[in-house]
Amino acid sequence: MASSRKSQSSDLAGRVGECLAHHAVLPTTRLSLGLSAGLDSVVLLHLLAGLRVKSGFSLSAIHVHHGLSPHADAWADTACALAHALDVPCQVAGVSVEHAAGLGIEAAARAARYAAFETISADVLCLAHHRDDQAETVLMQMLRGNGLAGMAAMPVCRDLTPSLRLLRPLLDVPRSVLRDYAEANALSWVDDESNDDPRFTRNFLRHQILPSLTQRDPGVAASLARVATQAAEADALLAELAELDLLDCVVDGAFDLAVAALLSPLRRRNALRRWLRNLGIVADARAFDAFVQQLGAPTDAQPELRWRDRRVRRYRQRVHFVPGVPFTNEVAIEPGVGMSIPQGRLSWVPSAEGVAAGGAGPWRLRPRIGGERLRLRIDGPTRLLKSLYQEAAVPPWLRDATPLLFCGDHLAAVPGIGVAAAFAGGGWLPVWQPA
Repeated sequence: MASSRKSQSSDLAGRVGECLAHHAVLPTTRLSLGLSAGLDSVVLLHLLAGLRVKSGFSLSAIHVHHGLSPHADAWADTACALAHALDVPCQVAGVSVEHAAGLGIEAAARAARYAAFETISADVLCLAHHRDDQAETVLMQMLRGNGLAGMAAMPVCRDLTPSLRLLRPLLDVPRSVLRDYAEANALSWVDDESNDDPRFTRNFLRHQILPSLTQRDPGVAASLARVATQAAEADALLAELAELDLLDCVVDGAFDLAVAALLSPLRRRNALRRWLRNLGIVADARAFDAFVQQLGAPTDAQPELRWRDRRVRRYRQRVHFVPGVPFTNEVAIEPGVGMSIPQGRLSWVPSAEGVAAGGAGPWRLRPRIGGERLRLRIDGPTRLLKSLYQEAAVPPWLRDATPLLFCGDHLAAVPGIGVAAAFAGGGWLPVWQPA
């Protein structure tokens, strides 16, 4: 066993190099390393520093200073010293860890850490998670009752932001191999005392559960890592199926329950779950099941699902995303010219039924106050906007979040409804996307 670990340790640089070549755009990539100064990240620092000349990437490091330990300042100094000894620039990012939105200290620290990571100037951020970390994560997700997406645990590579890729080159490497490498290369590192606190679930699993499982079955960490891989593959297949179903089930941005009813119950749930996920709503199983049951309520009800700062609501036979910002002020506009403001975005599409921009103006977006009337045809009646909204099945909350287009004191157009006959004549049709 020891000789096998020694062989793996000596081949670490090759394995990391292959991972970089597969997932990163070498040789011009700017790499940054999340450097805690613990064993794992110190090993990855040493490996990356040794590979940069041959592979042609630039390397920097970022140490996140959480301020949670009396040793935090010393850890930051150590991280900088270790990086500078290898001629690697190191940035120290101080963060404030707050118990916000019901998060525990672990989750709050993680959120603060990743927020700091997103600010770096790099193409790829490398983190030193290893196979034992992956095994712990799988067990944690199972204990929480999470599904395939949770059991998939940590991916080797994913996009952290549109311009920053997150990469874990050591994810299939046991921690014992990293320790052998560190000792063979006389590396020094710091130990975070919070990693020994059994009050945290991860530490409890690491120090009490996994050692017992490993004693009974030495391959348990590798088995759990395979579970993560298989769960990720199964989740990806379900996501592909859901996206195919959403091509039919999503109508005008809403989830159409009448169309979804043509699917089997399992596919319907899968499609709805994916649609919610695309909106950033990842509800737990109990909240999701309760919402699905509520969707069977009478048509005059408006079942709602809230998840952190986002929510969706059923109106008639469609589930809509509920904008969080109502439209309340006046904004000057120019017909045909798109613009973004905190409440949403105004865009325009060419249309023979669009706004003829020859009105005297000025053109403005105004909030709805009630009682507005609109005549859509020269030979038609002037009708209450409320009635037009009802006929078009526009949910009440979207009505308040959608501005009205005025030319001077006259209502010229309502996004989603149409253009007043007096202002129609070809040109541009307004489209409003709430924030």
